[in-house]
Amino acid sequence: MVRMWTFGDSKVWLESPDIVRLVNVGPFDVKLIHDLAGVAAELRETHPTLYLINDSRRTSSITSEARRILSETPEVMPFAGTVIFGASFSLRTMANMMGRASMLLGRTRGAPFGMVDTEDQARAWVADLRAQTQAVSRAP
Repeated sequence: MVRMWTFGDSKVWLESPDIVRLVNVGPFDVKLIHDLAGVAAELRETHPTLYLINDSRRTSSITSEARRILSETPEVMPFAGTVIFGASFSLRTMANMMGRASMLLGRTRGAPFGMVDTEDQARAWVADLRAQTQAVSRAP
């Protein structure tokens, strides 16, 4: 049986072996950031590495407060990598602007972030990142 967390209309669950799957409905806001961090903290007790796949087809926006927190303290999202799929043009533009601003301000972090069009591409993105991470950890 799969455990599912529900936050408003958004849903989160673990897909074996290490994917946290978010279906976000409505705005991506500070409450959702904190809810995701809580789920990740709980899951990291048994899954030390987690990747987030965010289905954003029904995400309406990212709030200004959420943008600020993610830009100033990206470690609030404790995932080894995050990939978003299905985001609208405006969300993709906002995420690109946030990434560029963080880079210019020296606030980049080690955890990769990606945006793709489809769920299959998101899963492939995670598989590639997982393989790269495993190759690095096996290297002498």
